Amino acid sequence: MVGAPQVTLSNLVAIIGMVLGTAGFAMSWMSYLRDRPRIRVWLKWDMTDTATGKQIGLIRVTNFGRRPIFTSVVALELPKGFNHSHLVIRNSIQGQKLAEGDAPAVFVVNYENLKQYSGVWRKIRAYAEDSAGKKYWSKQVERAHVPSWAVRED
Repeated sequence: MVGAPQVTLSNLVAIIGMVLGTAGFAMSWMSYLRDRPRIRVWLKWDMTDTATGKQIGLIRVTNFGRRPIFTSVVALELPKGFNHSHLVIRNSIQGQKLAEGDAPAVFVVNYENLKQYSGVWRKIRAYAEDSAGKKYWSKQVERAHVPSWAVRED
């Protein structure tokens, strides 16, 4: 047989090394993606405080990653064109550590002075910032769920 490839020991070792190296890289990449901290932020309007009967908003911050993370601030980000760019939630300033499997951190948003933002309520988003400065934003609230403070009384 002319031209038949011959498998030598060095070729076999090179192929095995290539396969094992690729497998090791893939496993370490999957471990990296799995083990990083991941945070989800939810913003809910028109929740009723059972103690006072007032309407409030809630921001819920959950770590569903495998590494603990320290949130340094939770706030509402306002669109451009206002005197302020952020409304910081006072109870979040001291920060909070969220480990894997911990209960979510929940922060109350009072409706006081929010009426002035009623025209742009869809653009207001909550975010949590970790100690490294990375921000995690909530999704925009659905158009069908207009908060009571944003309803115009024309």
